[in-house]
Amino acid sequence: MAARIHELRTQRATLAKEANAALDKVQATAKAEDRAITAEELAADDAFSARIAAFDTDIELEERKNDRERLYASAPGAAAPATTHLRAEADPKRGFASHVEFFLSAIDNAGFRDVADVRDPRLASLAVRDKDDKSSGDLAFMLPTGFSGLKATVGSDEQGEYSDTYGGFAVPKTRFPGLLSVGFEGDPTAGLTQNIPMASPTVEIMARTDKNHTSSVVGGFTVARRAETTAAAASRMALEMVTLKAASLFGLAYATEELLADSPVSFAALIDTGFRTQMGAKILDEKIRGGGGNEYIGVKNADAAIPIAKETNQAADTIVFANIVKMAARCWGYGGPSCVWLANQDCRPQLAQLSLPIGTGGVAVYQPSSRSGFPDMIWGCPVVYTEYADTVGDQGDLICVNWSQYLEGIYQPIQSAESIHVRFVNHERTFKLWTRNAGACWWRTALTPNKSAATLSPIVLLDARA
Repeated sequence: MAARIHELRTQRATLAKEANAALDKVQATAKAEDRAITAEELAADDAFSARIAAFDTDIELEERKNDRERLYASAPGAAAPATTHLRAEADPKRGFASHVEFFLSAIDNAGFRDVADVRDPRLASLAVRDKDDKSSGDLAFMLPTGFSGLKATVGSDEQGEYSDTYGGFAVPKTRFPGLLSVGFEGDPTAGLTQNIPMASPTVEIMARTDKNHTSSVVGGFTVARRAETTAAAASRMALEMVTLKAASLFGLAYATEELLADSPVSFAALIDTGFRTQMGAKILDEKIRGGGGNEYIGVKNADAAIPIAKETNQAADTIVFANIVKMAARCWGYGGPSCVWLANQDCRPQLAQLSLPIGTGGVAVYQPSSRSGFPDMIWGCPVVYTEYADTVGDQGDLICVNWSQYLEGIYQPIQSAESIHVRFVNHERTFKLWTRNAGACWWRTALTPNKSAATLSPIVLLDARA
């Protein structure tokens, strides 16, 4: 029934198109001959209208029969209406003249769960099995409430953004300016180290050999009380030479001229920013673990660094209260403005739970910051978390450093240059950035206090806890 209605409507549309084409031709001929449309020509158009009206009558009659079938099909015990399973290749719309007709029919039949109750057989032909039941008949399955299991009739004949081929290419895309990045977390030691101006690649600095305070704090000079006319004892001061030698930190990149010309974002600026950020990260990494030579001498490799051993029976990969006590006790100048704890993020859960045991209770050693932008504190000194500290359990996962004793010299600040000549035949441009600097703790040994055998140092490391 529905297929017949669809066929009649298709024939009516074809005839209407043919009638309009014939009328357009008549009107054009009459205009060219500068005359009115003749009675015969009007009669021919009237014949088209009569044929179209006949189709309207046939369609109306078919729709009446369809409505009557719904009435007797809905009676108790009535047989299910016959369904016409239209193949998508034959009719992508499956008997519906438009999406509006499909939606109206689906709404009218909403609430029925059994195909036998569906009043419009075109919907039954679109049903999807609720479960894989090979044994049941073609109509013996249930539909989800509201016909959520019906196949869509759209998606086969309309333009849309869902497919680049059928319209998606026509929709422009926009590019947000700028560049998203995680970047470098920043150097927590910036402004804390001792800046050494370098007028040449190598700078020598005299220093007193004064790391043994048992008899003198100035490298050998002593003073004493004396009686009148008694000769005074002479003393002398020992010196040493601290040397900083700048080495180059270098970055190099190539980019095609096409990219530089066509990119809406300055790619040269991206290269420059990227290298400057990477240089900052590299310098921080060297301050912690640099091996000397062409690198900084990192605090982990400093001659004066003091490693604090783990406690007896201390579990692997843990930090205990005694570790903090001993590290603070061995740090020279602890509590000063340049004294900072550096820790890997892995250490935070354990540090945050440290407390000084008092009776059955305790006092927190770790003081979380209550304000954004201010660091957490351990015994009065800030703790800064950095990905460049070693992971928890390894030596260097927790470091206490008085950075005022770390020398950092810059001979050449970051400079940049570019050239079209290096890869001229490749139509590429060369970019380079470089700086020349040096860094090291100037202490060659730990300090022996006047009245203690426990040495002190501006660099204290928590040793490995494997």
